[in-house]
Amino acid sequence: MPTISDVAKEANVSVATVSRVLNNHSSVRPETYERVHKAIEKLSFEPNMSARNLRRNETRVILIVTPNITNPYYAHILTGIGDRAREYGYSALIYNTAGNEAREKEALEMLKKKKADGAILLACNVNSIWIREYADKYPIVHCSEYIPDLDIPRVSVDNYKATQDVMEYIIELGHKRIATISSSNNYISTHLRLKGYKDTLKKHDIEVNNDYIVLADDEYSFKSGKAAAYKLLDQKIRPTAIFCISDTIALGAITAAKELGLQVPKDLTVVGFDDVDDTTKFHPYITTVAQPCYELGEESFKILYDCINDTKDMNKEVILSHKFVVRESSAPFVKRYHEKV
Repeated sequence: MPTISDVAKEANVSVATVSRVLNNHSSVRPETYERVHKAIEKLSFEPNMSARNLRRNETRVILIVTPNITNPYYAHILTGIGDRAREYGYSALIYNTAGNEAREKEALEMLKKKKADGAILLACNVNSIWIREYADKYPIVHCSEYIPDLDIPRVSVDNYKATQDVMEYIIELGHKRIATISSSNNYISTHLRLKGYKDTLKKHDIEVNNDYIVLADDEYSFKSGKAAAYKLLDQKIRPTAIFCISDTIALGAITAAKELGLQVPKDLTVVGFDDVDDTTKFHPYITTVAQPCYELGEESFKILYDCINDTKDMNKEVILSHKFVVRESSAPFVKRYHEKV
């Protein structure tokens, strides 16, 4: 069985250098890193990770706390985290909480029990100040959602600006009766998107109609999005456009419109948020805000890695760029003979 000395000899480096490569030390030059890994592969060298981790008092495991693993939005983030973690020699443990605070606390207790070196939280309520108890002692990173009152490293997009982009576009199309389907959850993204919706209407002197603000459930489910759209479209003076805070909700809204005999986008413009795969599975393809989900996952792991290793001058807040994608579900407002503007 090859030893670390054999790897060092094959790569023409010192044993200490091989050790630094195995520990992902930042001081190793890329070309040296590559040469050592080629030697490891050639010799089929398998380091004793358990013994090394025991010496360093680490698990090489990270914890990912997610509210709903089946949500396609989270799926791409999880892939980004997992791919980057594997490159750095870490395993990822996913804890599905269904948005339950007791289960979130149960998950973070794994840090106390030294079953993980750090955690990435994909969702949390804005008032979950209790997380400070863990963040003060263990490496924790927020991804997508965060708690404004806590100084915890985070990665997200600018939800407020993204919503403004959506609303400016819809208003430019000539729509004035613009509704939104928000969510009953207490996430920062939900608050910022609703604020962006209201502020942009006010900017253009369009009245904020509370009847045009309805809520889907905490998990942005298709069923709840459909039910919320029915409430909007059943009104005597219905909206001509709906901004949905997730693509799954938008799919529900489009289905409700079709069942009521309305054509999207001829009779109703529908815009979503996230750009999950389902947005282009069925016509009309959904106009939406594209979030860089995979990159959100990658960046959150990078920051967590820096936290675990006490990296100096690390980024504590990363805002990734969003992209507004115009597809088939949106169109200019056309006044019908039976409609009031």
